Amino acid sequence: MNFNVDIYELESGHIHVVPQGTAEGMIDFADSEVFAEFVARCQEFIENNRHAKKTMDWLVEQNHRFDKTIPDASPGSSD
Repeated sequence: MNFNVDIYELESGHIHVVPQGTAEGMIDFADSEVFAEFVARCQEFIENNRHAKKTMDWLVEQNHRFDKTIPDASPGSSD
């Protein structure tokens, strides 16, 4: 993955974030507090995404356990 990020603060106090590579553009934050909130929300997204993936992997694993053929125990069935 080719990804770089330049982060710098202007004299006005604005924080500029300039992603380059697989993501491009520029984000201008009013100040470092707003930037810190952005970073916190990014981290929250990453953690939630990891949790969701782990949960889905666990559900798939559990589903495979139940996919195995269970012998039919109903009356009239023959094995």
